Amino acid sequence: MIVKSVPLLLGASAAFLVFATLLIRAIARLIRANREQIVAAGPMVAEQRITLSEPLALRLLIEVPRFAPWLRRLGFEIAEIRTGQTTKLSCDLVRAQGTVYGVTTMRVPLGTVVAEHAGDYLIRVIGLESSRDYSQCKVILSRPYLGRLILQIIAIIFCALGLLGSLLFALWQLFPLQQG
Repeated sequence: MIVKSVPLLLGASAAFLVFATLLIRAIARLIRANREQIVAAGPMVAEQRITLSEPLALRLLIEVPRFAPWLRRLGFEIAEIRTGQTTKLSCDLVRAQGTVYGVTTMRVPLGTVVAEHAGDYLIRVIGLESSRDYSQCKVILSRPYLGRLILQIIAIIFCALGLLGSLLFALWQLFPLQQG
C-alpha cells in the first residue's frame, strides 16, 4: 500500500481522534443537561406545593397521553405563597412550540413563569374531572432550554462533520484516486 502523504495521514488521524472525543463529550453534555434542566415534577393533581431554592425563570410543561382531547379544557396557575402573586397559563396546542412526542406521551410547554423569589409556590390545575384517570400525567417545571439545545445540536453537527471529513481525508491518503 502506498501512502500519498504520511504527514497528512497523521494529521487527519489526529483530527479524527479530536473530533471523535469532542463529539462524545458534546453528546454526553447534552444528555446531562437535559436531565438537570428539570427543577420540579409531580403528578397532575388539583394543587401541589413546590419549593424553589433560588429565583429563576421556569417553563411549565405537562406530560400527558399522546391523544388527550380534554387537555384544552385545563387551566394552570402558579402562585407564590408569600406574596400571593399568580400567573395563569392555559394549553393552546396550535401554538405550543416545542411539543415533544414520545411513543405514548407528549410533553407540552405551556409558557414561562418568572419566580422572583426563592420559596414556596403553589401549582393549581383547574378543570380536572373526578371521573378521569390522570395517573399517567405529570406537571413539570423546567429551566428554559431552547437556546442551550440549539447550540448543543450545532456543536454535535460540527463535530460529526469534522469527524466524517477527517475520516474521508485519511482514506484519501491511504487510497489515492487513480487517474486515467
